[in-house]
Amino acid sequence: MPDWLGKTIGKVRIDKYLAHGGMAEVYLGTHLTLDRPVAVKVLHGYIEENTDLLMRFQREAKVVAGLRHPNIVQIYDFDAIDGHPYIVMEYLKGPPLNSYLRSLHSRNERIPPHQVARLLKALTSALDYAHGQGVIHRDIKPGNILLHGKADEIPLDQPLSNDVEVVLTDFGLVRIVNAASQTDSGMVSGTPSYMAPEQARGDKTDHRTDIYSLGIVLYEMLAGRVPFESDSTLSVIYMHINEPPPPIAGIHPAVQDVIDRALKKNPDDRYQSSRDMAVDFFLAIGMTAEAETIIGVLPTDKTQNATPVPKPPPAKKTPWIGVAIISFICVLVAVIGASRFLPPIFATASQTPAIGITNSDINTATSEAFALPPSDGMVEIPADTYEVGTTTPADDFHNAPLSMTLDKFWIDKYQTTNAQYQQYLSETSSQPPGVWPGNSMNQPVRGVTWDQATAYCTWAHKRLPKEAEWEAAGRGSGPSPQEYPWGNDYSQASNLPVEDTYEVGTEPFNKSPFGVFDMVGNVWEWVGNPYSSVQAGFRVLRGGRFGNAQDLSYRVSAVPNDPSYIKFAGFRCAADEVR
Repeated sequence: MPDWLGKTIGKVRIDKYLAHGGMAEVYLGTHLTLDRPVAVKVLHGYIEENTDLLMRFQREAKVVAGLRHPNIVQIYDFDAIDGHPYIVMEYLKGPPLNSYLRSLHSRNERIPPHQVARLLKALTSALDYAHGQGVIHRDIKPGNILLHGKADEIPLDQPLSNDVEVVLTDFGLVRIVNAASQTDSGMVSGTPSYMAPEQARGDKTDHRTDIYSLGIVLYEMLAGRVPFESDSTLSVIYMHINEPPPPIAGIHPAVQDVIDRALKKNPDDRYQSSRDMAVDFFLAIGMTAEAETIIGVLPTDKTQNATPVPKPPPAKKTPWIGVAIISFICVLVAVIGASRFLPPIFATASQTPAIGITNSDINTATSEAFALPPSDGMVEIPADTYEVGTTTPADDFHNAPLSMTLDKFWIDKYQTTNAQYQQYLSETSSQPPGVWPGNSMNQPVRGVTWDQATAYCTWAHKRLPKEAEWEAAGRGSGPSPQEYPWGNDYSQASNLPVEDTYEVGTEPFNKSPFGVFDMVGNVWEWVGNPYSSVQAGFRVLRGGRFGNAQDLSYRVSAVPNDPSYIKFAGFRCAADEVR
C-alpha cells in the first residue's frame, strides 16, 4: 500500500495515519469542501482495469452511503485512486467499545445492566433500519462500535455518562471489500469470535447473522468475555457451529434466555428482528416502561406486534415474579371484592383494565420484583451463628461478645469507589460528598454522610450492611473468630498506606476469610442497624481508616454528619438476595 500522507484524493487531504485493520488502512483527513475532519479508509482490495469489479464496488458503496441513521457512521464519498478503492466517512473521536470493555474487564467491572440496555437499544435501532434498507453489516463486534459523546474524550477508567452514544461503523464494509476484490460466494469473512454459524460455514448470510453477532456483543458486555475462546481460530469457528454458549454466572434466567435465543445455531430459531431482542432484554431486567417505548404498546400486548418469545414456566424460572404480582392482586381482592375483580383480570389485553388495577400497576409490581442487584462484585455470606464483640480490650469502643444468628446475605467485595459514586451522581443529580472528586476513580469514595451512603445503596437496590453482618463478613465464623481480616497479628497493619486511601483490592493480604477486601485501614465504613445500643440519633462506623487501622470489633458511634469522621467515611452495600 503506498504512502498516502500529504496527498489529496478527491476532495480530501490525507493528514495523519491512524490504524491498520484487516480490510483497510485508516487515515485522518480534511475534507477541503466541507472543511471538517474525516476518516479515510483505503481498502486492501485492488481494482485496476476491471470494469465489473469497479462497478460492483461502486454499487455496494452507494447502497451503504445511502444509510442515514444517528447510530450509523455517515459515508460522504467513495472512489478509487491508482486502482485502490477508498471510502471517506464521518470522523468520530470516541474510542471503540472494545477498548472500553478491555479496560473495564481488566478491573473486573461490568457495564451496569441499565446502561447495557441503553446501548443495546441504539444498536438494534441502527441494525433494524439498515436491514430494512437491505444492508447487512456482517462484522458486528465491539471494535466496530464507537463510543461518542458531547465531551471530546471518553475516559476508559470511568463509568459511561448518559450522553455517550454508540455508533456503528464499517457498515457493509465486508461486502464492499468483497466487491472490490472478488465475489463473496462461499467466502468466510468476518471476525471469528463474533461469527454466526452460517457465516463460519461459508453459507448464505442475512440480517439474522447480524443478530447473532450482536448477541455475542451483549454476552461479552455482561460476562466480561466472549462465549467461545481458544488459541486456534478453527477451534473457535467449530464451537460457534457446534457448541452451545456457556451460561453467564450470576445473571437472571430471563436475561440468559434472551442471550440463548439470540445465539441459536439455526437462524430460524433466533430473534427475527433485533428490536425484539432489545424489548426482551428490557423486560428481563425490569425496565418495562422503556420496553414500551421501543415497541409502542404494553408488554402484555407484545405478542400482537412482534415475534413471540417463548418464556419458561414461571414456577420454574421466575417464581418470584408471579409471587409479586399475585400478592399485589390478593391485596386488591381483599379490598375491592373478588366478585368485582377476578373476571376482568383474565380479559384480553385490548379490554379495559378492572377497576382498581391497571396494566401500569402490574408493570410496577413486575419491575419491583426484578429490582434485585446483580451478584457481580458481591460475596455470599452463609447463614450461621457468628460471634461479634470481644473482651480484649474491654473499653468503650468494644462490645462484650455476643452470638448473632444471621440469615444468608451478600456484601460488596470492595468499598464503594469514586467511579461507582460518580455514576450515581450522574444519574440522580445528588449532591457530591464532602471529599470530591477523589484522587483515583478506583479508590473508595469518602466524605460521605450516613444518609448519603443509605441513598446510594437504595439506588443500587441494596442496603447498608447491619453491624453484625459487617463484622461477621470480616472475622469469619466459628468460636473466637480472628480480630483482623488477615488473622490476629496487628503488625500486618503497618503494611497499609498511612498517608491516603489506596485503590480497593490492591492490598491482597487485607482480605477477610470470606474474601471481602479492605475492611480495615482504608476508610471508615458506615453500617446499618447496630447490634447493641447507641446514643439516640447516632450511627456506627467500623474498620478505621488509613493511618488508623482498627480491629474488626472496634466500633465508633457518631452523628451522621460529624465532620471529624465524615472526611474519612465511606461505605459498602449489602443485600438479602441478588440475581
